[in-house]
Amino acid sequence: MTDSLTISDSGLSLRPSMLAGMQREWTRLAQPGTWWTGVERVAIATVARDAVHGSNTSSPALHSVVTDMVARVATSPHAIERAAVDSLAEHGVRLEAFVELVGITARLIAVDTTIRGIGAAPAPLPSPIEGQPSRHVEPRAKRRSAHVPMIGAAGATTALSSVAAEDAAQADLHGALYLHYAEMGDLTIVKEIPRWQMELAATTTSWINHCVY
Repeated sequence: MTDSLTISDSGLSLRPSMLAGMQREWTRLAQPGTWWTGVERVAIATVARDAVHGSNTSSPALHSVVTDMVARVATSPHAIERAAVDSLAEHGVRLEAFVELVGITARLIAVDTTIRGIGAAPAPLPSPIEGQPSRHVEPRAKRRSAHVPMIGAAGATTALSSVAAEDAAQADLHGALYLHYAEMGDLTIVKEIPRWQMELAATTTSWINHCVY
């Protein structure tokens, strides 16, 4: 493992802002989070990566119930029902910890998919940083119709809002790899390709991954 994002030479390049955003994600991944330690966060990423490639990985840092859920989030998130999320509490996993697990897994897959898209090998995961999670509880987050608590109405942009650090991380990587939220209304924006081509790629990716809301 290394402490920085390293991409093997593929003959293709990514724009600097994408690389910078992915590097920030690697730095975040290694650090203690809100509900998981750095060791556990990197273990979650390892399990998620292996699941995408068809391997079932166990980790001494994670309960088997957690590794099973990580694999489900990584490979078939559309099939996860509320009862399955609720069952995590029987093993001491808070809903907010599940939110962080989802954030780690989703961003790991986003980075890996981007790197695979340019024909490069997966980047080695970072070395975990020692320390304890903050365990900050967001009092404004409420559980309503969604599987997890959220601030405000349930939606793609509020899905991780019960864990502020995950919410911010999602917005940061979203902006680096796609569009910042402030840019979403700009239909003329160009980031090496025009907006309509960006939306064609985004829509196709969403359809392939059963991403509907």
